[in-house]
Amino acid sequence: MPALLSVLGLGSPRNQSAHYLSDTNPQILAEKVDMVGSAKISKAQKIALSILDTHEQLKKLPDYRPGEDINRLLGNLVRTCVQIHPPSVIQQILGFPGLQQMLPSLRTICSEAESCLENHWAQHTLSLADQGPDAVLNALQTDFPYFQNYVDLARLELSAIRAAMPPPSDTTNTNALKKITFIGSGPLPLTSWCLLDEIRQNCSSTENIPTITNIDMSPTAISVSSQLNAVLGPWGQGMEFLCGEAGSSCPSLADSDVVYVAALVGLSQEDKEDIFLNVVKTMKPGALLVIRSAWGLRTCLYPEVSVNTERLLEVLEPYAVVHPYTDVINSVVVARVRE
Repeated sequence: MPALLSVLGLGSPRNQSAHYLSDTNPQILAEKVDMVGSAKISKAQKIALSILDTHEQLKKLPDYRPGEDINRLLGNLVRTCVQIHPPSVIQQILGFPGLQQMLPSLRTICSEAESCLENHWAQHTLSLADQGPDAVLNALQTDFPYFQNYVDLARLELSAIRAAMPPPSDTTNTNALKKITFIGSGPLPLTSWCLLDEIRQNCSSTENIPTITNIDMSPTAISVSSQLNAVLGPWGQGMEFLCGEAGSSCPSLADSDVVYVAALVGLSQEDKEDIFLNVVKTMKPGALLVIRSAWGLRTCLYPEVSVNTERLLEVLEPYAVVHPYTDVINSVVVARVRE
């Protein structure tokens, strides 16, 4: 579940002021369904109650570090949210009493759990440094439970990026990707590694392999990720690491052909728009902004993001929105910075 982690600055869901109605407790809701005379709880109701119940169980955990309970609960939640249903069923689930009010808390828990997961695996793989690059890489590719999701998402995003790129203007391929920047890379920048690996495998010349600059506002995340990258050997070549905030003038994005903004930057559409506008101000015209969004039940894990708003359309030209129907959770939105 690739996402921005340490850059978020999100508070604990236990301290959030937004609460949903007490009568949306899953057990009480199930009783109400029975009370109105339904012989069976519909499929949509079962799924909604399951999501609400999972949230209640997650809130009771002492922390969100990897462990048997958190792994089981989040694993079941992800499997539920990647299922494909008719639009009418999805509407019934997302419209179930109390579910929308609960989602900000659930998304916050998911982001905190993912942060714990990435920190755990960054430290674990870094501890294997004395065994050499192959041991570190094998731990990521074989043992990390979501590695294939990162590979699949990177391929999906790279395809969308290439489709949005203008054709080469001449035989020197002057429009080839030269620099990609990832804002909110966290302590385990798997997206950047997978992007570079995919590009290398399909590139005939090393001259056409871009550099990727990873930016995170957390000095710890940058320190850990840069150390880990250093012990990966050839697989980590082409990566740079900088500490900074999204949309700040330093580091500059003026030389970036593509800028990623991670999925959980901003808690609302309005927050995201403010961040996107600040980021775009420092980008060159024609560069691509890549945003991670979600669709269907996956919006229980990540918020859906739109670039078709009045403010964003003034500075961005939407190019594509790609929704996966696989185990990949995030959708990809690609937009071009207007001249």
